[in-house]
Amino acid sequence: MLRVSLAVVALLLVTLAGCDAADSDAPLAGATSATSESIPSRTAPPVPPVLSATDLGEIAQLPIIRGRDGAISALINGRSVWTFGDTPLNGPNVEGWNWVDNSLSWTSDLDASDGISFEGNYVDAVGAPAEIVPFLPREQQYNEAHAGENCEEEPCGAEIAFWPGDLIPDPARNRVLMAYYELWRIPGQEGWRSIGNGFAVWDEGMSPGSVRRPIQNPGSQTPMLMWERDEIAYTNATLVEDDMLYAYGCKRVVILHRCRVARVPLADVLDKSAWQYFAGNGVWSANPDDAVRVFDGGSAGTSVFYVPHYRGYMAIYNPAFDNMVRYRVSRTPWGPWSEPEALFEMRPPQGTFGNYSAHAHPEFAEADGRVQYVTYAHTTGFLQQELPLVRVEFGELPE
Repeated sequence: MLRVSLAVVALLLVTLAGCDAADSDAPLAGATSATSESIPSRTAPPVPPVLSATDLGEIAQLPIIRGRDGAISALINGRSVWTFGDTPLNGPNVEGWNWVDNSLSWTSDLDASDGISFEGNYVDAVGAPAEIVPFLPREQQYNEAHAGENCEEEPCGAEIAFWPGDLIPDPARNRVLMAYYELWRIPGQEGWRSIGNGFAVWDEGMSPGSVRRPIQNPGSQTPMLMWERDEIAYTNATLVEDDMLYAYGCKRVVILHRCRVARVPLADVLDKSAWQYFAGNGVWSANPDDAVRVFDGGSAGTSVFYVPHYRGYMAIYNPAFDNMVRYRVSRTPWGPWSEPEALFEMRPPQGTFGNYSAHAHPEFAEADGRVQYVTYAHTTGFLQQELPLVRVEFGELPE
């Protein structure tokens, strides 16, 4: 049974978890006025040149998988673990559906020079991908009451769904944090409604079936979510430095995604009051309204990571309606960031839908980070996608 429409896939090009409705513009970090946003930073580091970008083919996946997007990964206990969003299937899962809202795979082979093939997948009893983010009892009851041809409540087909994002290892506390986006939609109808964003938790052992959703915002209508639907959610990209989580929150302005950055000790991620927001000029504020824009990121997420060879940070993403993957560099997670440069052009889009969801996978990096591996979602047919893998080699910094 089919659970989504083609319109859902189209909308992925412009909006994903953590990037909701448009908001007013905000100045770049350190800017003294909104007009200064057009002035390139004078203190951003030099940008390493791209020497080559080689398409290595598609990531090998289970035959039952028809398509996947998201494709965000992290190194956890020696394995590269990947989260995915909507996952259409070539056959029915254990419940008789040919669709799951999220899925998980992993590999311990960290040599990507000959491609990537997943050795492990979180699957159900018939070997189809299983959903990794758990439902609360009331959410499960809602989906069951609206599901199938004999649904009990209108509108029939309505569902609550989850799209997972970044995985954040926290070995000091024997856990992994998983960013996720919760939404409501009616498959077959255009669009969806945001519910909010939060963090799920794997505790010690990290069995895929043991993910839980703790309380993060007590007293709110959605206590298991850190951010409600109208708030900027800091889940567009994440990185950890010295037991401190830096997380980027983006809001859409027309087709641009204006990104801010926040920080919180890893031990206190689930305590919303512990978060601080970069307000520019070296200032961190407890007030999220003080956050300033540090760069424009990707429409379906961004990758930000440290590159040891350059002793700095890199952001990789693809903007909405742009078939070019782009990158920026900075000396710190909060900037100032360089102007964007072209990383590589993606495969020609097929049909109505463009490419999207470009992400780097730095756990596969080579040569102290001078070689990086990047994937993106390439639509090849109706509810069908492949994940091309591109090896990018950077050169030395210009003098």
